[in-house]
Amino acid sequence: MQTQAASRQTLLSRWTYRYALTLLVGLLAIGAASALWIRQDTLHERKQSLKRFAVAAAEHVTGADGAVRIPDGYYEWIDGTQREYRLPGQFALAVYEPDGTLAFYKAGPGKSGAGASAPAAPAAPPQGDRVQASRQGDAYMIIVPIGRGRDADGSLLLSYSYGELARVEQNYPLMIALLLSAGLLGWTIIFLLSRHLRKPIYRLRDALRQMEAGDYRIDVPADIKEKELHELLVSFGAMAARLGRLEALRTELLAGVTHELKTPVASIRGLISAVRDEVVKGAEAAEFLDISLAQTRKLEVMVDDLLEFNAFASGSVVIRSEPIDLGKLLAEVVYQWGLPDWNGGLNLTTALPDEPALIDGDAGRIQQIVVNLLNNAGQAMGGSGSIKLSIVPQQAERMYEIVVEDDGPGIPEEEQERIFERYYRGSGKKLSVGGLGLGLTYCRMLAVAMGGSLALLRSSPQGTAFRLLLPMKS
Repeated sequence: MQTQAASRQTLLSRWTYRYALTLLVGLLAIGAASALWIRQDTLHERKQSLKRFAVAAAEHVTGADGAVRIPDGYYEWIDGTQREYRLPGQFALAVYEPDGTLAFYKAGPGKSGAGASAPAAPAAPPQGDRVQASRQGDAYMIIVPIGRGRDADGSLLLSYSYGELARVEQNYPLMIALLLSAGLLGWTIIFLLSRHLRKPIYRLRDALRQMEAGDYRIDVPADIKEKELHELLVSFGAMAARLGRLEALRTELLAGVTHELKTPVASIRGLISAVRDEVVKGAEAAEFLDISLAQTRKLEVMVDDLLEFNAFASGSVVIRSEPIDLGKLLAEVVYQWGLPDWNGGLNLTTALPDEPALIDGDAGRIQQIVVNLLNNAGQAMGGSGSIKLSIVPQQAERMYEIVVEDDGPGIPEEEQERIFERYYRGSGKKLSVGGLGLGLTYCRMLAVAMGGSLALLRSSPQGTAFRLLLPMKS
């Protein structure tokens, strides 16, 4: 038990760490993408703010006549306006006359310390009629023409550190805190979910091992609140029960087939040995040979049933579709079925329509189904009783309903839902009637193949009725 508990804990830890690692990788990817996006977005916004500031600074030094005029307090104006445009750090700003003469210069950040000199003013930029922005090394340069006419009367050059422009450290701590919080919350959810799902998954694993060992009695837990897991376990329990029934049927089939084949083979062997050793002679020997032939026919019928059923189940049997008058066909089937002497104790009546009941189907297969139903009815009553066969048109469903009913003892209620299972034989047939339990299964498959159905209509101690539905001719 300790080994199983340790194994379960190890499995849970593997799941938890695997999902946690996936969550960590995902969060790192999201963090990297978010950092890149924030940087690009911040850089774009600052470039636009810097450009608007440069244009405002150029307009501030433009006189009424369009010429360059440096107003008093220009330094103070630059400092105040810089804060309005939310531009971090310091920058260099130079104003030039039309001939390139430097009219104003504000130096950017330079070397600090004893003996350090302020950076020299840059050379006058080429004249232009529109705002130009470009990156030169570590500097982001903006050139704005000064003037109110068509020709520029000067220019303004603004130089800003590109590294300072793209610096967004103030946003990273918040982003890192959010990612760490999301990671912790996600890991906690994964851990709790793994612990919650552990119990039904382990039950499913134990149930699989139980089935592998041949025990199909699965206890499905009913306290699972998750709909999907509950449905999975319920379906698994139903599958296990079905497999258990099939396993029981397989065992029963093996025993039944062995018994059904062994009995006639042993009988044939004994009878033929008696004839060969001249234990019986004359008419008695001929009777023994006739009995042996009857037993071989019984074996042949069982083998044919198996071969025909397997052939149909594999799809190698073709169902024909031809016009048939159902009333005439069933009248002929009833006549032929009542000829043998072993049906002499049965009273068979029919209720067939006078007008043609036309369908498209396979006459041989329909006869096979009806004969099987009649044989089952006769066997259920022990060769003595009443059987009725009737045809009722169902116009609403465009079907003909063929009902075969008897006044026998009926099918036990606990066996009714299993009578169409392959290789299943009821408790009464096991003792009194030979066979492999394929008759009704095969008949239902034939009915479905012709577009109809076969079902147990009712069964009680007062009698049993089967209903065969076949589609009307279109």
